[in-house]
Amino acid sequence: NIVIFGETGAGKSSLVNLITGTQSAPTSSDAMGCTTKTNVYKHDIVSHNKTLKVKLFDTAGLDEGSEGTVPNKEAQNFLKKLLQTLMEQDGIHLLVYCVQGTRESRALHRNYMSFYSKVKEKVPIVIVVTRLENQDPDMEQWWRKNEQSISNLNMTFAGHACVTTVTIDENDSDKLKRRREQS
Repeated sequence: NIVIFGETGAGKSSLVNLITGTQSAPTSSDAMGCTTKTNVYKHDIVSHNKTLKVKLFDTAGLDEGSEGTVPNKEAQNFLKKLLQTLMEQDGIHLLVYCVQGTRESRALHRNYMSFYSKVKEKVPIVIVVTRLENQDPDMEQWWRKNEQSISNLNMTFAGHACVTTVTIDENDSDKLKRRREQS
């Protein structure tokens, strides 16, 4: 069970599509969230000649205003209930904190602490930073630039990934195509 959470517009559903290699999770370029409830996507990951069956839980976005698709308080309650239910049943194997690399986020620390407190050290948390297609000289530059400030805020992650989740078409640049493949 892999739970993907983060702010509205961070690219959670696009990350699901990147991982699964499909367009099964609806996405939007709109500032309003398009995921209104938790959606579960089953996916097989093949590694070392073994197949790992995973469930990706794509959650409603956090920090959306009261006029948004899912108001923040409601999204937080949905996520807390999901975490509690999964912990009591099958467990949570990984939390993926999806953040948008192009946005300075005061909510980054608040959201991390809110959900870290629910799982303590029982579940690894990784950070996936999206929308880094224009980061120079490479996408990993975001992590090199922000790792110390994240550490200073007492946020620790079991791992990180700096990615682009943008959908590619034939007219896109070779650089963008390489970054998508790398992601």
